[in-house]
Amino acid sequence: MAKVLVIDDEPSIGALVAEIVESYGHEVTVAYNGRQGLELIKSGVFKMIISDIMMPYINGRDLLDFVRADKRLAKTCFVLMSAVSHLVHLEHKVAADAFIVKPFDINVIDKLITTFLNEKPGLEDGIPASFSFINTTPLRNRQPQYMMR
Repeated sequence: MAKVLVIDDEPSIGALVAEIVESYGHEVTVAYNGRQGLELIKSGVFKMIISDIMMPYINGRDLLDFVRADKRLAKTCFVLMSAVSHLVHLEHKVAADAFIVKPFDINVIDKLITTFLNEKPGLEDGIPASFSFINTTPLRNRQPQYMMR
């Protein structure tokens, strides 16, 4: 069982993602803005963080930068989500493990869980079209792998 943090200022999105992740037997904590998310990140160790980009107080990219700068959190899988399609073009500038465009199919979250938390090789099966990129190489060797849309 892994600890997962979901951060989204849209309560229905946070609840949906949390419910899917919990159905795999993982422990989920939900934060409803970036400030709450940062406090939870500082107080606990999560194997995965799924965060919206555009939120009040602290945005998802700033949370990602905080996580990547902290050696204690180096192995944390970080997934960014956004409903703003032009933010997909930022994927090459951030060190997220995956980027999800909202609205997303529930199977996208399933694929994230099986790929990053259940330690099954999920990449051989192909990545759902909703993933704009996915990167599973160690942080020190990061080179984004882009998927064609």
